Amino acid sequence: MVSSSLPASEKPRLKPLSLLIADEHAAFRARIGAALEADGFDLVGEAESAATAVAAAVRLRPDICLVDAALPGNGLSAVSAIARRSPATTIVVLAASPDSTGLLAALERGASGYLLKETMPGLLAKTLRAARLGEPALARAMVPALIDHMRGRPQRRLLRSGSPVQLTAREWDVAELLRDGYTTQEIAERLGLSPVTVRRHVASMVRKLGASDRQAAVRLLKPSGSQSR
Repeated sequence: MVSSSLPASEKPRLKPLSLLIADEHAAFRARIGAALEADGFDLVGEAESAATAVAAAVRLRPDICLVDAALPGNGLSAVSAIARRSPATTIVVLAASPDSTGLLAALERGASGYLLKETMPGLLAKTLRAARLGEPALARAMVPALIDHMRGRPQRRLLRSGSPVQLTAREWDVAELLRDGYTTQEIAERLGLSPVTVRRHVASMVRKLGASDRQAAVRLLKPSGSQSR
């Protein structure tokens, strides 16, 4: 029997995935870029701001673009623009810490994944290849928030008074950003919503809390990290 296998030198080689890294910090770009190049990726460009990331993505048309969630000039705006102007590019957001609000906003704007910067290079490479094939690229800590959002399931938590209240996942997103001092316009940009939609969520939240206005509603909320479902 004659083997149909080709010698290693004659086997077709897969073209490496081209990669663009958008992060403010040159040291981080260099570290991640070197690790992914060693794993077979083709680093075709780097960017340090939202504007340069969009320009590079449009010019280079990379297979994958890694975008820092805190990219100067608004990382989410960069995600939205890249998704619109280079639709064949797979966009994955990297964040310094878990952020369910940022995750949902990134996915809504066209990202294919949301990972933590602490992800080990080997796992990052594997996850990026899977994302390019259409698989979700999500940090494990972010999965429950995504499930809650997709189900549209109300979340039951305690107020400062100890009384329970039940809001939708999106109403909690808005409430927590209000508590952190964001304006209506800033919340709209962060969540990828219109200001009108944000105000509608605020009105619903205020009504459910039985508060007189948004400031009174925010005062009822427990500090971040002390909520329980």
